[in-house]
Amino acid sequence: MAFDVGIAWRALSFLMTGWLALFFGRTLRPGHEALITRIARVSEPGLPPQLVLYTRRLTAVWCAYFVLAALLGLGAPRAAAWSGMLVWSGTALLFLGEHWLRPHLFPAHRFPGVLQQFRDTLQVWRPARGKAP
Repeated sequence: MAFDVGIAWRALSFLMTGWLALFFGRTLRPGHEALITRIARVSEPGLPPQLVLYTRRLTAVWCAYFVLAALLGLGAPRAAAWSGMLVWSGTALLFLGEHWLRPHLFPAHRFPGVLQQFRDTLQVWRPARGKAP
C-alpha cells in the first residue's frame, strides 16, 4: 500500500485544528475562565468586566473557527492543496482583524502590542514549572 501524502496532510490538518478547537473550547465550560481571558490577564490582572465578556466571546469565535478549519481539512482530495493555505490565511486574517478592531470597540482601553501578546500567550500555554495553567 502506497503512502498518500494528500490523506496524511488532511489528517494532520484535521488533528491540529481539531486539537486547537478542543483547547480553546474546554475553557468555555461553565465555571472556567476562557483561554483568551487568561492570556489578557497576564498583562492586566484587573481586566474590566466588559473585556472579560469580550475575551470570552473571542475565545468562542476562535473555537468555532478551528472547528470549521478542521472540517475544511477533511475536504475532498483536490481541496487539500488550497485548504491548508486557506486555514493559515484565515488564521492571520482573524488575528490581525481582531487586533485592529479591539481598540475601536474599546477606545478608552490601552492594549498590549503584538509582541507582548505573544509573550503573554506563551506564558499561559507554557506555565512555569510548579504553577497551575
